[in-house]
Amino acid sequence: MKTKAIKVYTWLSKQPKPTKKMSTEKLTQPDQTKTIRDLLDNHTRGIPLGVKTRQGEYFDTPIPRFDDLTDMLEYKAQLMDRNKELNKQIKAEKQSALDKLKKIPAEVPEDLQSSPSLEPSADK
Repeated sequence: MKTKAIKVYTWLSKQPKPTKKMSTEKLTQPDQTKTIRDLLDNHTRGIPLGVKTRQGEYFDTPIPRFDDLTDMLEYKAQLMDRNKELNKQIKAEKQSALDKLKKIPAEVPEDLQSSPSLEPSADK
């Protein structure tokens, strides 16, 4: 069985070639640099950096911040109660829609009423 030779690289040996070549393109724009003092001054004054910040969209649902675990558990219980109430409401609405559909008489056109293919057969 052949064994692979272990290669040990030192500062004197020939280094392996890098597999990935980095581009030399510069992505910074001229006059985009600021000193640390300017950054700190702007931060303390509340001036934004001028960089686009991405914020999530939460669609009218407030996201609470909890200082205590008990507050979190209470909020969870409130959400579970609200979930149960909404599920009951949905179920009631579905039932009322189903009852309305049952009250509507099924109208069958006259030409289909006398069709022999729709009549149940007695030989089955």
